[in-house]
Amino acid sequence: MKRLLKVERTPFLSALACMAAVLVIAACARDSARERPNLSPDSAPDSPKPKFGPVSFSHPMAPVGDMMRTFGTTVGGGFVLMSGLEEHAMAAVNYKGASYEQVIADFASAADATYSHTSNYYLILPQRYEPLMGVSLLDKLDERYREMRVGAVFGAKTNLYVLFSALSKSLDITIVADNYIAESRCGELYLPDLPLATVLEAILQSARIARDAFEVESTPEYIFLRAPQNNGPSTVRLETGSPNDALQALLDRQVSLVLPANPEKKEEVVLVSQPVPLHEALFPLTEQLGVEIVARRQLADIPINPCVINKVRLSTALDLLIRQWPLARFGWEVQADRILIRER
Repeated sequence: MKRLLKVERTPFLSALACMAAVLVIAACARDSARERPNLSPDSAPDSPKPKFGPVSFSHPMAPVGDMMRTFGTTVGGGFVLMSGLEEHAMAAVNYKGASYEQVIADFASAADATYSHTSNYYLILPQRYEPLMGVSLLDKLDERYREMRVGAVFGAKTNLYVLFSALSKSLDITIVADNYIAESRCGELYLPDLPLATVLEAILQSARIARDAFEVESTPEYIFLRAPQNNGPSTVRLETGSPNDALQALLDRQVSLVLPANPEKKEEVVLVSQPVPLHEALFPLTEQLGVEIVARRQLADIPINPCVINKVRLSTALDLLIRQWPLARFGWEVQADRILIRER
């Protein structure tokens, strides 16, 4: 399965959610004639270097994140710029037949960083962040996702819940994260057609999320990323006892859900602005899930992150929505012809 997914920063996103950066070039630009860095990354992984062709590319002085975004769309290849490095100024460049690694080394130097690589992409990261190269999801995903592939372009400072929503929409799957993970922001990414696990690894690396800072739950229905401390049960249904046949049929009914809205065009899902309070999500939840969803008044202002949930059981959709909140105090129960979200 192959997809090309592109999420760029736009003025619209900037105005709504600060997902676009208004970047200012530093007053003191770097000397364009500075000595070029050694073509030896400080971290030398065992994997072979990615094979990208010679580079011909020119660009005026700009923030390194902006220049790398243009570089990706113009030249291609594969790279990840870790979040927080994108605003460093880079002098004007004019490459003619340069090696791809040399250009990456120059970007890293401009960002006062080092670089490393996997067999699929280069990663620019600050010194002492090399342990992020150990992030791996390959053995953590259900077999359903093993053959899925996607190419992805994401702009820096985008909340991860936007990335996971876009991936879910593109691949017709369900990727959700709790607030600890979802509200982190990625760096600049340009990734060729790669396995889904590799793309998720790159996203987490770009957001500076170390391998011991997240857990992955993966079933044929969904992928859920959470912080280790958010270790509550996989279901937060509050009733006790076995449901009758009618209730079980309701809970097993397959549903799909897009919050905060259900856009008519797939690409519009990336324009979701920010979390919405629960009271604003109740109507679209009711409309899309086909059953009335209500909540206790004291929960009205708790935020719900934008998310895309595809073809899961109704009970699973409710669990994933509530498990975004990294507290074990909340759950849901069926009451007659409605579902109530409440504290335990």
